[in-house]
Amino acid sequence: MKTDFNKIISVLAISALPAFAMADNAFSGFQAGAALGYEDVSMDWETDHYISAFDQSRGNPSGDTSESLDDSAFAYGVFANYNMALNGNWIIGAELGYQGSSISDSVNRIPGSNPFTGPSPNRTKAEVDVNDTVLIGIKGGYLLNDSTMAYSTLSATFTEVEVSSNCASDNILCDGSAPAHSSSDDDSITGWALALGVEKSLSDNISVRAEYRYADLGTAELAAVQYKNSAAIGVETDVDVTSQTLQIGAAYKF
Repeated sequence: MKTDFNKIISVLAISALPAFAMADNAFSGFQAGAALGYEDVSMDWETDHYISAFDQSRGNPSGDTSESLDDSAFAYGVFANYNMALNGNWIIGAELGYQGSSISDSVNRIPGSNPFTGPSPNRTKAEVDVNDTVLIGIKGGYLLNDSTMAYSTLSATFTEVEVSSNCASDNILCDGSAPAHSSSDDDSITGWALALGVEKSLSDNISVRAEYRYADLGTAELAAVQYKNSAAIGVETDVDVTSQTLQIGAAYKF
């Protein structure tokens, strides 16, 4: 009985092998390439707390505490991936990518009234910069024909966001008798990205692709104005960052 059971298991295992056997096609193996495109980024500012310049107590802002920032810019990047071709038309793989661009926007005043000095509007300007992004993801693709693949990539993202400000000597956030107070802060945030694309093989080693990517890059927690004893009220803010990118790229298969 045990021998018959072992025979049945062996037959089933051998029968299943073709379904899991690795195949070779125009997109299997290791690739590396570069991409160029256009990126649109939204940065949603929300003033979180004010910090007293005297006792460092926290106060909640009032009024309109939010500001919608955005910027669009030329984007560039590099990527490397390894694809495994399954039996049939399916591809699975992993991809590592880098994307850079020059993204920034600014507020002419810090949103939300300061609870320590009343509702008077401040004159402190602040700029938000979204720096380079690194992506690590998994990839799935389907061959439309021998030389064309539709694919999708789901990635984790890692991005640095910076804020810089120049606190006016207006007795609202910074002491009117002191020089303007400049400060900066940064935060490394994590998020996710989903890409959809089409890749076309031109030869045994060269392929081109077009891709759309949506990314929720995460929320940066930033000190928009640094607390300074008796001279500057601190401002803490959250900035939610999302982006959309259209790009074309070329890859070399090793």
